[in-house]
Amino acid sequence: MNASAAAMTMQSPAAGFAELDRLYRSTLGICDDLEAVADSLPEPDRRRCRQLAVALKPAIEAANALEEAVLFPAILHRLPKESAAIERLRREHLHDRAAADEVARVLLMLSKGGGARSWDATGYMLRAYFVSVRRHVACEQSLIASLRTIAARP
Repeated sequence: MNASAAAMTMQSPAAGFAELDRLYRSTLGICDDLEAVADSLPEPDRRRCRQLAVALKPAIEAANALEEAVLFPAILHRLPKESAAIERLRREHLHDRAAADEVARVLLMLSKGGGARSWDATGYMLRAYFVSVRRHVACEQSLIASLRTIAARP
């Protein structure tokens, strides 16, 4: 868990959810940029590829850490029978980070003008990643909305 996630565990879930909203907006912005890179192949903006390679892993790691520190405990507090679902989401975080590593490596290669893969394969890889991340964020946002609805009930 990073320092930001640890600090959020000391604060209210509402503060943690607000920070998750911010992280999700940032992550979705990265997804938009990855889509632009995929659309620009075979001539991507090398500088943007380098920026994305640097930003990608810290963004996903920060969101995952805060989900595990704030969101998952809040779900388990309200819905204790959902422990299997939470464990599945934790395992997905491992896959998300591994995929981010691979995408970051490809982006770094693109930033240097390299391209060991076919352009179609590179585009497919980027698209598979950002579609998956967008789906993940939508799921987590839905969970947060449900928790907020439950908390608002008398």
